[in-house]
Amino acid sequence: MCDVRILRRPASADEYMEMRRWAGWSYIDKDVVATGLENSLFSLCVQREEEVVGHGRIIGDGAFTLYIQDVIVKPKHQGSGIGTKIMDEIMNHINEEYPKGTMVCLLAAVGTEDFYSKFGFIERPNEVYGAGMIQFMGTADES
Repeated sequence: MCDVRILRRPASADEYMEMRRWAGWSYIDKDVVATGLENSLFSLCVQREEEVVGHGRIIGDGAFTLYIQDVIVKPKHQGSGIGTKIMDEIMNHINEEYPKGTMVCLLAAVGTEDFYSKFGFIERPNEVYGAGMIQFMGTADES
């Protein structure tokens, strides 16, 4: 893995919006982004030299239901182990701070299922759980 530092801090709204652009995700108002990031339970940024090249956070109720959200690695740094480092940090934090039985969820982008399965996540639907579902309020965007 390239020489990087893990910073246990939220991304700034500007950093996060830039990361969304890297990932090809839709635009969100900067004030909304700032509030969402502020309300995260745990956040980290990965920095190489002075540039933020990765990010991940946890959202949820802070007790027994958590969602891993916004695991993003800048495209030119993908495949270098940064995503694994982000997930290791997140999973270590969860294991240290939350009780056994805590439900940890995430929405995997198409093609990333094998990556997340390395951390114990299972695909849905399966014989026990139905498909996950999503809605973007007030928009026609369903992708």
